[in-house]
Amino acid sequence: MTKTILVPTDFSENAFFASQYACKLATKNGLQIELFHCYTTTSTVFDEENDTSPVLKADLLIVEWKEKLSREFPSITIETSCVSGLLTERIPQKTEDGSYVFVVMGTTGAGKGKPVIWGSNTSSIVSKSSIPVLAIPNGYDTFRLDNIAMLTNFKAEELETLNDYVTAISTIPRLTLIHVYKDQNDKDKVADSLQSWSFNIKEINGIESVHTLLRALDKEDETADSVPEVIQHIVTEQNYDMIVVTKTRKSFFERLFRTSVSKQIALHLNRPAFFDNN
Repeated sequence: MTKTILVPTDFSENAFFASQYACKLATKNGLQIELFHCYTTTSTVFDEENDTSPVLKADLLIVEWKEKLSREFPSITIETSCVSGLLTERIPQKTEDGSYVFVVMGTTGAGKGKPVIWGSNTSSIVSKSSIPVLAIPNGYDTFRLDNIAMLTNFKAEELETLNDYVTAISTIPRLTLIHVYKDQNDKDKVADSLQSWSFNIKEINGIESVHTLLRALDKEDETADSVPEVIQHIVTEQNYDMIVVTKTRKSFFERLFRTSVSKQIALHLNRPAFFDNN
């Protein structure tokens, strides 16, 4: 039985980027795609005020999306479904039956006349889904899986997450373990722990090379970057293709969508992120 990638959509531009990314993964791994939509006020009616069509707007849009993706990716099977209910409730329900390998979704969507941040939806789904969730940042259209980063706190769950990534997504030619620590006095101890932990990671089949990266926070500087900000800087500097995060680090994702009190800036993912609930 061919496994399926579940791809939620609100018919926004970012959701389409995510669906294209999902199709590339499906092509690579011999998987199917299911485009999935939960009806909203704007997706059930047409723009014309007097439209009385019995066909819902979303039912037509999702077929259009399927046809567009099928032309671009003719080798994969694409199914569609539209249901009533909340996305954050429906997806965890759907992912319980074992039919889906993982969820691929965009991190921002579009409401009528204004942008809508999907961050709260995505973080909720990350925490509730029984299968991995792959979050694709807005406008991201690069497909590479060579240079992968993993946030580590030396937890056993991380081994399971990496196994799940290799099984569901791809082998890893180059993996970098990133650890951000707060106390400069602990640098040598943390470095030893990271090096020891990397030996455990090297034992996982499907990982070709393992590297480590340490970065410290400045606790004395009130304007210093937070852990999510430091990680964002690292990811941008090193140009990783994917970030891997375990359930124990899901707070990192949630905080990416909050405004920094010290710098009054909004953080957003700028690379795909694979979240696993072990």
